[in-house]
Amino acid sequence: MEYPISHALVLPDDNFADWYSAIEPYTKTFERVAVIRSPRGNDLNRFRDVTAVQAPRVWVDNDPLGHIRRTYPLVVRVDVIAANSPAELAQALQKRIVAADRFGEKSNQDNHIHDRFVLAWPSDGFPARITRRFDDHTGGAPANEGLDILSGQGTAIRAAASGVVATIVREPTAIGYGQYVQIGTRFNNENYLITYAHLQNITVRLGQVITAGDIIGEGATDNIKLVVQKPGNGKSGYILPDILDPTLMIYWQALKLRTTANGLRIRERAGKEYRVIGQLYIQDRFETLEPHGYTLQKIGVEGQWVKVRSPQNIEGFSAAEYLTAGDYTEIRAANVTGINLDLQHPLGKPDPIRLKGTGWVRFAYNVSMGRGSTDLNAAYDLHAPYIERYAKAGLKVILVLTHQTYGEGAGYVWPNMNSDRWYELAGRFSDFAGKIADRFTGKDLIAAYQIWNEQDTPPQVASAAVSIPAADYGSLLARAIRAIGSTDPKTRIITGGHVGGPGNGVNYAKATLAAMPPDARPDGIAVHSYGRGPLGSKYSPFGSIDEDIIAYGKVIPQAPVWITEWGVLDHPNDPVEDVTEYATGFVDRIKRLYLGKVSCAIWYAWADTMHNGYGLVNKNDQPKQPLYNDFLKV
Repeated sequence: MEYPISHALVLPDDNFADWYSAIEPYTKTFERVAVIRSPRGNDLNRFRDVTAVQAPRVWVDNDPLGHIRRTYPLVVRVDVIAANSPAELAQALQKRIVAADRFGEKSNQDNHIHDRFVLAWPSDGFPARITRRFDDHTGGAPANEGLDILSGQGTAIRAAASGVVATIVREPTAIGYGQYVQIGTRFNNENYLITYAHLQNITVRLGQVITAGDIIGEGATDNIKLVVQKPGNGKSGYILPDILDPTLMIYWQALKLRTTANGLRIRERAGKEYRVIGQLYIQDRFETLEPHGYTLQKIGVEGQWVKVRSPQNIEGFSAAEYLTAGDYTEIRAANVTGINLDLQHPLGKPDPIRLKGTGWVRFAYNVSMGRGSTDLNAAYDLHAPYIERYAKAGLKVILVLTHQTYGEGAGYVWPNMNSDRWYELAGRFSDFAGKIADRFTGKDLIAAYQIWNEQDTPPQVASAAVSIPAADYGSLLARAIRAIGSTDPKTRIITGGHVGGPGNGVNYAKATLAAMPPDARPDGIAVHSYGRGPLGSKYSPFGSIDEDIIAYGKVIPQAPVWITEWGVLDHPNDPVEDVTEYATGFVDRIKRLYLGKVSCAIWYAWADTMHNGYGLVNKNDQPKQPLYNDFLKV
């Protein structure tokens, strides 16, 4: 287990060797102390607690507390030891050694310890993010009296500070907080009242003593509200009196950031016009050099920049829209598995509750209905209720726009296509793609649009796949990206699933990108990794899944690979135990070796008789065990 640094002990630069010798008995007694040679050139923001030796010519105005509070806003505790010589410092530290008192807390008579009031992060929701800032009043809404924090319905909500439960409200009132809890706390002889609004399943009772980190209930909506009051000493003009801005109070011990864009640039200053000085990769965990509250309200927001320190100790600014917050264990638990559905199939649209445990669903947006229909209204009426149903249940929806979106039965004969006909089709297809995206823009319902399906399949006529020459596919893909991006610039757009493997498939993908203009590029390469998985499985005749991930991952190095179909085909009667071993081994390998490099791994298919896939349920809609349970667990 890796234990965190206890605190930083800052020594004078002059005669450093003598000062260092003076503290050796202390550092041998109390482990995990970081020794810092002078505050000059060292960023103390990386430490929660700092022991500052107050000696001549070390701190501005010989005031370590003021110096640290002005310059290093992330430091919570400042422990000041006045010592004019190494001998005086050794004497002060010896008292702590004898008392087994690392910070000298047992005898703080000279008030050498200075803590600031902090709030721990209250939501288990991931990614961690402040969704509405303090005092925000956009759209004419009243100024926000707290912070809106991403939670998600059913997410555990924890106390941000220790205290006593002062109020529990279970019936909605006029202030619009839904169910809420108020916890009173006292810090440095001052009183604070913290409100947690928009809760459900409240677990605490009136008068209960609470420790920071205790679960107090669950989120009832997408966001909870955190409000801080300081009775008799706060701001007026809000729904509640005596309001404080909680942003600078937020402190997340050992907060780490990650990037969603492999190779994300670190720039010298905040802005795309400034010099690139480093890069961040998906597997990296790195620090923010800004107050945690400021960082968490920038994350995921286009146009914002966060000052970061890379694992290589490069300090600079990265685009906040490509950053996420949370520790490794949360990310490891993030679900990459998904299920391919079929709204045209009688078993292909299960209740979301049956998919609990998986993270994604994928299905085609079929406008043609097998008869050449071009009725976008009818298609929306069919698909929208299911899209909303799955998205509101927390599943990420991938919509596949294929030859069934436009082209099937509309006068295009696939074996007779040429570049002119593909160009003509691409114009009509992209027009439809833009109109479809416009219906869903701003509703947070679609995680990604996938353009075409198995475009690199050998030439054939098939219900699910129509092959296209790479150059023609590049043209179609670019026009679709522009059409969707004109109405929805934020939702990701990925390629159709390549089936050609790490050789032919990768070459096709490269040829596609070569045919595309630089201003219209996909956000990821999708693959259909049939016949690959853990080595040794009879369902991996083409080799390891590693080969697909590594080879396709190099096509767009900054983007993860999307495995939008995988599974067992044409073996409906194989023992379910064999398929279970293959499926769990496939996902386990991704999570152990390729965390962050694979966006999703979507099983084909939900049900037997959905084409030729091995279903999680049989043709009678009954779960096939242990595959069903084990897949939803992994």
